[in-house]
Amino acid sequence: MRATQKEKDIVHVKQYVTDAKGQKTAAILDMKELARVQEMLEDLADLKVIEERVCEKEESYEAYSRKRKSSINV
Repeated sequence: MRATQKEKDIVHVKQYVTDAKGQKTAAILDMKELARVQEMLEDLADLKVIEERVCEKEESYEAYSRKRKSSINV
């Protein structure tokens, strides 16, 4: 059976750590799950950068490359 996108976005906690009152204070994740969560966070960070740059003026690679080369004093 194939997992839906919503199921993929859920963080699967292996165990919760609770305080004396029974309130959840921490979560224990499996290492594979931790890696998956880190990848999701990286993807979100990439999307944020893309969203921030969407209004930037477009520039061809050639123009950008010329500008970069002229600013480098070797």
